Amino acid sequence: MDYTADYVSDYASDFTPDFSTYSLEELLEAKRYIDREAYPERYAMIVALLNDPARFPKREVDDGQVTEHNKYATFWPRFWAAILDGLLFGLILIVERLIFDIQLNYDDKLVQALNGVLFGVYSLLMHGYFGQTVGKMIMEVKVVDHLSETDIDLWQAFRRESVNLALSILGALLVAAYLMVMASAGKVSLGLSFVVIGFTFISLSWDLSEFVTMLFNDKRRAVHDFIGKTVVVRI
Repeated sequence: MDYTADYVSDYASDFTPDFSTYSLEELLEAKRYIDREAYPERYAMIVALLNDPARFPKREVDDGQVTEHNKYATFWPRFWAAILDGLLFGLILIVERLIFDIQLNYDDKLVQALNGVLFGVYSLLMHGYFGQTVGKMIMEVKVVDHLSETDIDLWQAFRRESVNLALSILGALLVAAYLMVMASAGKVSLGLSFVVIGFTFISLSWDLSEFVTMLFNDKRRAVHDFIGKTVVVRI
């Protein structure tokens, strides 16, 4: 049943619908179509009703259905999606070694750093065009806009991946600089050593902040989700 016309009519007037009489389907439709900026109190009322366990008892996650209560429970699906995507790029690295006869040496470190950049580009394009990487497709989760929960575009995906991509590029540049210095001078200067240590600290801090923020908000949004104004949902 399509309630769109009724909602638009209601929200364009001063009439306040009695949301307490709405069914789950009607509340979800209202949440989707309400103008949140014009009617923040009504939106808050809808969300409160949807999250009321006395009104809509929480279903078991293993029934295979995505509900308003479990669709943001994406920590483990995202974790396994990242593992799957990592395995995919691990296979790519192995193929590169076989094709180009790359050995485990300093050159291999540069290849790995460049693969990190390639992974960032892969993530950007897949999220921008499909809302999912291959791993997320397998785990049935998707990146959507955090307000409308509609598909994101390439620009929004770029904002979401901007920090990870920037760190990957900087990491590759540092590896290249390290190799050049070692090739010419045979040792690394103290200044470059401090830069590498600083970059490592920043990267680890970023990874930790991603993990912590994901655990301590209801929608399991990581820092990059806040930057991109996105949220990951089960589908």
